[in-house]
Amino acid sequence: MYMILLDVEEADRKQSVFPEENRSRFKDQRQRKVHLLFRMLKEGQLDTDKLTGNFLPFLLVPKGKRLVARLLPFLSHDAALEILTAVSNELPLLMTRDTSPDESLPVLYPPLCVVIGGLSFTQLIRVLRGFTAALPDSKDTRLCLACQNKFGISFLYALLSQGERLLSSETPMEPSIGDFESWTDIVFLVAKQLSQMSRSSLVEPLLLPSNLLSLFCRYLDKQTVHQLEDNMERSGAACCPAISS
Repeated sequence: MYMILLDVEEADRKQSVFPEENRSRFKDQRQRKVHLLFRMLKEGQLDTDKLTGNFLPFLLVPKGKRLVARLLPFLSHDAALEILTAVSNELPLLMTRDTSPDESLPVLYPPLCVVIGGLSFTQLIRVLRGFTAALPDSKDTRLCLACQNKFGISFLYALLSQGERLLSSETPMEPSIGDFESWTDIVFLVAKQLSQMSRSSLVEPLLLPSNLLSLFCRYLDKQTVHQLEDNMERSGAACCPAISS
């Protein structure tokens, strides 16, 4: 599969270098191999040719996560959204399996942020609802676990940041029925979780979006916002580069 990926990257380089009349050939070649790789990922096809029916086998191993991260920029929005949704749905398992010294989930963060930046409000809500779902046979919630993991909390922050950007934009949105109510509930749940956590248990994110506190200011009282700000600063988040809003 990595050989196919290398062919995709090589075709992409050639497309940008060769004359205009030759570029379509390399684009078509690249897209055929991108579709092939995505189908193999979606079917869960590993080197053993065993089909498992989802992306999970690749997302559970460092080499697979690196392959997915390099493929994501070449995928269509709908295909990339399928992978983002799979990461969100399987996040508790992925965080549990991704431990030092082989921690590799963060390699997915930059390309997934690009995908998140293209989400509509309704698509965003569908992904965020997964964080409020209960975990079977566990007292912990998905949200609680995410706030204790560097990738998990960074992923959550990026989703919330996209929501704030959409709400602050002058571009008209076409939300589905119940989206705004779900959004408000999610913001309050996240704020409650963050404010109740001890400073030592709240991990430092990979990046802290610059519009996150603005988001909380929309819905929360000043005292709660100050507590959230203090917790995030104590966790070291203030030292992280900010995603522009």
